[in-house]
Amino acid sequence: MRFIPTTSSDKKNMMDSIGIENVEELFRSIPSEYLLQEPPGIGEAMSEQDVTQFLSELSKQNVSFDDASCFIGEIAWYHYVPSIVQSVTSMPSFYTAYTPYQPELSQGTLEAIYEFQSYMVHLTKMDASNASMYDGASAAAEAMIMVLAANRKKTALVSSLLHPYLKKVLYTYALPRNINLVEVPSDDGSINHEALQKLVSDDIGCCIVQSPNTFGIIEDLAEISSILKERKIASIAVVLESFSLGLLQPPGEYDFDVVCGEAQSFGMYPQFGGPGLGYMCVAEKYIRKMPGRIIGKTVDVDNQPCYVMTLRAREQDIRRNKATSNICTNNALCALQATVFLSTVGQKGLRDLAKRNFNHAHYAFQELNDVEGITIPYKKPFFNEFLVQFNKPLDYVRDELLQRDMLISKNNFADYFSYLKNSVILSFTEMNSKAEIDLLRDALKEVLK
Repeated sequence: MRFIPTTSSDKKNMMDSIGIENVEELFRSIPSEYLLQEPPGIGEAMSEQDVTQFLSELSKQNVSFDDASCFIGEIAWYHYVPSIVQSVTSMPSFYTAYTPYQPELSQGTLEAIYEFQSYMVHLTKMDASNASMYDGASAAAEAMIMVLAANRKKTALVSSLLHPYLKKVLYTYALPRNINLVEVPSDDGSINHEALQKLVSDDIGCCIVQSPNTFGIIEDLAEISSILKERKIASIAVVLESFSLGLLQPPGEYDFDVVCGEAQSFGMYPQFGGPGLGYMCVAEKYIRKMPGRIIGKTVDVDNQPCYVMTLRAREQDIRRNKATSNICTNNALCALQATVFLSTVGQKGLRDLAKRNFNHAHYAFQELNDVEGITIPYKKPFFNEFLVQFNKPLDYVRDELLQRDMLISKNNFADYFSYLKNSVILSFTEMNSKAEIDLLRDALKEVLK
């Protein structure tokens, strides 16, 4: 594509056409206090060598997971990524590929997406999967919009124990669509089933629950599904820690209509929070309502296997206000990472890794439960993380642990649940050895005494 510069004469003609005298007038709707009055103080120009050295020194201020023990989870977990994942996904044929607008020329990309869908269907025990969700929170919001559009209702029940970040995204998506969200109260760390029973009505279009929930507790999905099915209310299960699908009974076996969430744990390091990999798996009745890419397998004119985009228009946005979603791109590179990871570890390997997560977390639970100054509010079944309360300010505890090369979340759950003072989620994966957990226990004994 040729670069055609905009000349001074071109600029003047454009400004004359819209009735302004200078470019600054384009920004007159922005209050002056928010406009930059002088150039940013970034210093003088530097050579490439000097910039490289400067950025290298700057990066040393970061504390990475290689420098400290990580006990952070909630929405992004630190799992081991086999070297083959990066090796395969960094190949130019994958790394530079974009959405396959001409799918017959993108068989490798389409096959990779198809395999990702196959894995997610197998793990969730649902009928179909797509491969275009951006992260777990947006996947849950897209699922809510899809289901409500399908049943033409405007009210959704949401568990009060969805992760606070995810819940904020739901409210953001709901506002411009005039969707009414009603929160289901909790009791002792999980959904109050009696309260849910009272809230269900013919006006409710769907109910969204998370398991393991924001406290790490495994919800009784069988009972929740039973309550919702009795009133014919669509059920959406959110799973943010995808490793749990390797050990826990999947929501699809409880007859949920949609299973969605975050698959970052499959082959992606948290990288200071991103990238994420949202997924959506649905029952058959929602296949044609699902946003994003769906890849199917068929045969060509020579009766050879081939892959195609199927069951929906390539671009939902061409339908404008009738579209289920404005998603029109693809998260194929992240999906490929998950596919390579799952292909590498296999079914038994994922189950073994999930067991290690479970065992490490429960070992930590036993060790920390006896530490003076720590209260564990909820003793219900959990997977690989749980909530703790400290007898000292959370900021102080976090800073003290950081001095000992240990990382815990900055998310104080007292900000969302006023009755939980100085509370934080501690997460434990296969990356946390028992020796490392013992060091955490001893450090907390010292800090909290």
